[in-house]
Amino acid sequence: MNVYLETLRKQNDLPELTEMRLFAEKENVPILEEESMQLLLQILALTNAKRVLEIGSAIGYSALRLVSGGFERKVTTVERDWKRYDQARFFLAHSSYRQSITLLHGDAFDYVEAIAKGPSFDALFIDAAKGYNQSFIETFAPYVKTGGVIVVDNVLFKGWAADPAGAPKRLQKLARNVHAFNEWFQNHPAFVTWFHAVGDGLAVGIKRENLL
Repeated sequence: MNVYLETLRKQNDLPELTEMRLFAEKENVPILEEESMQLLLQILALTNAKRVLEIGSAIGYSALRLVSGGFERKVTTVERDWKRYDQARFFLAHSSYRQSITLLHGDAFDYVEAIAKGPSFDALFIDAAKGYNQSFIETFAPYVKTGGVIVVDNVLFKGWAADPAGAPKRLQKLARNVHAFNEWFQNHPAFVTWFHAVGDGLAVGIKRENLL
């Protein structure tokens, strides 16, 4: 990101976010790239998203960014990895925005019944195991309101989604899966979908109706 724009953005940053970024860099924890985060925040603001479901908490960085922008937003976020969940719990416990975040540990699919009992979400953000993107949407999009937004990170997969054969052999199957998901999401009649070449690729879909 442009250094000047980055300086402007950080003027209202929370100290705990700086701490989390430094930790992520030191420990090689993948967090959402800043250009992707800026686009995500803008989309949520423009759609007036107040209730967000996030699949893939990592250390809680994205969840904290989503609730700290002054929009009185609530985020429910699910993390499968115990170590990452514990790190997220530590960081979020020290934040003044902790009451705006519900952090859950476990497989997201295990929470379907509980999620189904609550009100609809305004947005769904997926930043988890790339091979399950379609399953995540098929499972959780029904609990996103009509007109709500679905955002998926890493849809370029380092450029390999466009050319799976060019990926390292051990990642070619996953690259094919990401490519297949992108085609599915682009052409699904329940969504109007756009793809953005920011970060590692961000897909944005507006839910038209329940056709899943």
